[in-house]
Amino acid sequence: MLSCNLNTKTNQAVLDTLDFEANLNFNEFPPTSTEKWEAVIEQDLKGKNYKKVLSWNPENELEVLPFYRSEHLRELSHFPKPVRASGNWIIFQPVLVKDIESANQTALNALQNGASGLFFYGEPDAISSASDVEQLFKDIQIDIISVKFGSEFSGKTLVEGLDALIDSRNLNQNDLEISVTRDPFLQAIFSGKLSSKDAIEKSLKALPFSLNIDLSGYANAGADIIQQSAFALAAGNEILGLLDKNTSLSFNFAMSNSYFPEIAKLRAFRLMWNQILGSYGSDGSDFLVHAETALWNKTQNDAHTNMLRATTEAMSAVLGEADSLTVFPYDQHFDEPSEFSSRISRNVQLILQEEAYFDKVADPGAGSYYIETLTEKIAEESWKLFQKIEQKGGFYECLKSGFIQDEIHKSRKQKIKAYKEKEKTLVGVNKYQPDDLIQNLEFKIQNYSSAEQNGNDFEIETIEPLNMEVELQKGDA
Repeated sequence: MLSCNLNTKTNQAVLDTLDFEANLNFNEFPPTSTEKWEAVIEQDLKGKNYKKVLSWNPENELEVLPFYRSEHLRELSHFPKPVRASGNWIIFQPVLVKDIESANQTALNALQNGASGLFFYGEPDAISSASDVEQLFKDIQIDIISVKFGSEFSGKTLVEGLDALIDSRNLNQNDLEISVTRDPFLQAIFSGKLSSKDAIEKSLKALPFSLNIDLSGYANAGADIIQQSAFALAAGNEILGLLDKNTSLSFNFAMSNSYFPEIAKLRAFRLMWNQILGSYGSDGSDFLVHAETALWNKTQNDAHTNMLRATTEAMSAVLGEADSLTVFPYDQHFDEPSEFSSRISRNVQLILQEEAYFDKVADPGAGSYYIETLTEKIAEESWKLFQKIEQKGGFYECLKSGFIQDEIHKSRKQKIKAYKEKEKTLVGVNKYQPDDLIQNLEFKIQNYSSAEQNGNDFEIETIEPLNMEVELQKGDA
């Protein structure tokens, strides 16, 4: 039997060898300069310029180098710091409202199985009275969860119903996390009818709850990351100009399948919006960023791959420090979500929180050479486009003139071309398609209309929701 007994002298010798601080000389490992790395890369590429061969463009005007080093951080103008004390976020469950009693049961089931927020969407006429609102929230404690309503429920009936519910439960509205999507600009760009500024101001001031500015419609119509961020800044700035500078706003972004650029998109937006709020004399503490998984890149032919896309999009949202997140069921864009698909969409977030511990770290991207540099680039390009919009009179005037629509159409066209020519890949859509393809695909267009009609003072150019699978099928017809 081997004896493990060592004398004192031997023990000390062993301890001396373990004294890394005293014995290791890190000068033995001289740093390798960027120039040396570049020389090795170009040697492997047989003399080709690595920046031309290995760089890529995940979005328009956004070039990504094949590697980044600490020196890239020294070039940054922003200082990375966590936005929140922890990385926790609110898990929203989308709840389709067609029948009030059924929607109430769906909401209760979601809350009992891990959701901490409810996003109600669906048929505009489904909520037609204050009693409908009361029934919708039967047995639901609205003071301990977050609630968000789609724009189709943003009218007077909902507001009066919520007021009555809050009064009946002796709650303080200021203590509740209730937001309503009432985005007059998004509504206008899909309907082609733009209200006057006076009508928009009157409508927004009549809303007693937190106002949600919805950027998802632009992303789901083909807008790129730069455009989404710039439009968020311009629309938010326009609304602050109409309302009080301390108005509580939230911004809703759709997350797509460019993993790292989507992380950087949310981080860049926070930097820029804080700068705008600073110009209004606000400390920037009272705004929220909500994220949801995109619809434009989801497939019906190979629907289960949507689960994988939704997972990476959810990860981008969380790592980008979204305050809350909605993961849509994998069949959301072509069918009424089943109980199974709804459970899977919720479990994606629960796994990220409870098993992957994504909620334990505040801003995990801080200090990453790649993510910090990408954040800076997106901020710079978005700010340029935002300034261009402001020089043209602001977001409202750019909607009237068609500038916003032209920007989206340009990006949409480039995106379709990239997938049609297979420069970019969507598994199950333009590569590795199933043998039996569904003909005449159905695409449920998301409802961006508003229950609060402010008037039709100006006719403007419109945009249409995009689904890449449907679009590519048109090309094959």
